[in-house]
Amino acid sequence: MPGAGPKSYPCILCNKRTKPGDRRPVSSNRKYTDFLKKNYLVEVTLDDVSCSKCYRKYTRSVSLSDNSNISSQFPSQHEGQDPTYQPPKKRKTMQTLQSPKNIILPIAASGNSHSTCVVCKRRGPKLVTVSLESRYRLFVEKGHLIISGTRCCPNHLNSDGYFSTEAKGVIKDADNAKSCFNRTEIFSLIDNVRAIAIRNEQKRIDFDDPNSLTDGDYVSLTGLSKNDFEDLSQYISTVKSSKNRTSRTCLSVLLVKLRTGLSNRLMSTMFNIGKSAIRRAIHSAREALCVNFVPKFLGFQHISREKVISKHTRPLAQELFGNFSNPPAILVIDGTYIYIQKSGNFQFQRRSYNTYKNRPLVKPMVYVTTTGYIVSVMGPYLSDSKNNDAGIIKHAVQGNMENMMNWLTEEDIIVVDRGFRDAVEMLQDLGIKSEMPVFLPKGQKQYTTVEANTSRLVTKVRWVVESVNGRIKQWKYLSNIVPNTQIPYIGDFVRIVAALCNKYRPPLNSADHDADQILAAKMRVLAKDKNSLQERVREESLDRRTASWKRLEADDAVVDFPSLSEDDLRNITLGVYQLKMARSYTHEHLENGDYTLMVDESISGIIRVSIQSRHISAKKYLLWVEYDQVLVKSWYCQCRAGSRVVGACAHVSSVLWYLGYARHLDKISGVRNWTEFLADAAVPVLMDDSDGESEPEE
Repeated sequence: MPGAGPKSYPCILCNKRTKPGDRRPVSSNRKYTDFLKKNYLVEVTLDDVSCSKCYRKYTRSVSLSDNSNISSQFPSQHEGQDPTYQPPKKRKTMQTLQSPKNIILPIAASGNSHSTCVVCKRRGPKLVTVSLESRYRLFVEKGHLIISGTRCCPNHLNSDGYFSTEAKGVIKDADNAKSCFNRTEIFSLIDNVRAIAIRNEQKRIDFDDPNSLTDGDYVSLTGLSKNDFEDLSQYISTVKSSKNRTSRTCLSVLLVKLRTGLSNRLMSTMFNIGKSAIRRAIHSAREALCVNFVPKFLGFQHISREKVISKHTRPLAQELFGNFSNPPAILVIDGTYIYIQKSGNFQFQRRSYNTYKNRPLVKPMVYVTTTGYIVSVMGPYLSDSKNNDAGIIKHAVQGNMENMMNWLTEEDIIVVDRGFRDAVEMLQDLGIKSEMPVFLPKGQKQYTTVEANTSRLVTKVRWVVESVNGRIKQWKYLSNIVPNTQIPYIGDFVRIVAALCNKYRPPLNSADHDADQILAAKMRVLAKDKNSLQERVREESLDRRTASWKRLEADDAVVDFPSLSEDDLRNITLGVYQLKMARSYTHEHLENGDYTLMVDESISGIIRVSIQSRHISAKKYLLWVEYDQVLVKSWYCQCRAGSRVVGACAHVSSVLWYLGYARHLDKISGVRNWTEFLADAAVPVLMDDSDGESEPEE
């Protein structure tokens, strides 16, 4: 045809244009034709040719295959005869022939250079090769393909070797809008994408994808928010990831185990991995956190004494027990209980049985500040008589555990309960002050006003350690019965939870400095007062003059009793616990109709009330409240702590709450009584008089 160029003869394999001296006819060579059809699915036509390079690769591969078959069928004559004979070294096998990349797909691809980071485009030398799993995960999530052999900076990969969230957001501009594949690469892409899709579909709970769970799901399952979980995952970089689970999965398995207390069998179903993999994940995450996380947020070595005084001590505690000119460190100490199974080892069974709780348990000892910050957790200890609270603190002090005696100094204060009474003298010898509630002397039924006031000052500070123990038990694994096989790791689990509380939970007390000082000053002034109403009750025998007291019904109006707000009630009780109990006391008496209010016409401004004990059915307490039309003047109750004027007991609080606040409401809500849903053996059963036989018909 006029104007047409010379005819082109491209190679059937590499598709390159061949010169006349470089062409090899294909159709005339039957073996070559069968080879191409079998390995590359190429149908040969009459005019097809092959370049010399591709043909030489074919002949070499055929010759190597023939030589290996011949050597296997006809061994050398030296073999088996000369023991020193060594066969000649085999020639290194050539790489397998690859079909040409003639399949073009509209898939964005990046990574043409091995010397440049695919993310930030920075040149080496400290670049790492992106793994196959990471390349295909990115393709599944973003539709962006990373070419094999591509490299990137190490900081763009997380601890599992996958692209971080920030790196995924940076990889936007593709080097090529289209990608070329051959037959093998297409099959590899499909197989790997299917494998990733199957694994993701089988996962019930997936912590590897931050978007698969909401922030509420993270809090419910792990006790941490999503951001806190991401931060904590940085501390387990030493945990190696496998094909079935990543380091994030190990961390999530441990946190879900601690938070929910589920069995390994249920955990296996939730995470779709075997029970043995669950155990290994918990073990790996526990060891990593104990090494990389716990020492930074727990223990006497992680925080200085000065920081505890300046940032983790309530002004109220300093006002009550310390001083602001030379403030001491104030710690609150108490043990918590972790229940365990009954052991078949009788010696261990005796030493782990607690006679107070009447069950086997171990005791970690918790050291907290007055704001609820956990300084240290020691133990766990055994729970027999030799390991009471006093014995444990003596062991810690004499052994200088965690170098605590170098941390504490003279004039520092330790707030304890009555179980530490045998260690008070030892602490005093060391120059450490101890604050403890007063003991009720033998034969005495009620604390004096001074004793009750002193104990109230201590309990106003000591409550924080009980709240910390309750916060730790929010991780249900520690509140359930722990299997004996896990006893070696109980201490690690408690310390991990305590470190999590320090790092990610707010302080238990957030009162401002001025309010704390005002409250403490008020309590110190009240602690010096006497209970004038108590003295009047004794002098005038108001507890014996039963005939002069006139009973009122609960719904009768005490018209001159002052109206109180919730703030007024808190100023009287100096706490919230008594007000919580007041609601339950009031509801019980109103429900049973025995809220006994009494007045004496000869005594104005005083009301007497009979309150049922919440512990003992046969015991009731009499209490008196003195008031006028504006305020409540004084109060006195016959209960153990009822004579105090620093706050009020729960019985007095219930009367003040009802008469001054609740009776003015439209409806008083209380705790429901569930007795009606249960059988009661104390109620006699009405029997039918008939003997079960029907009367005969006439």
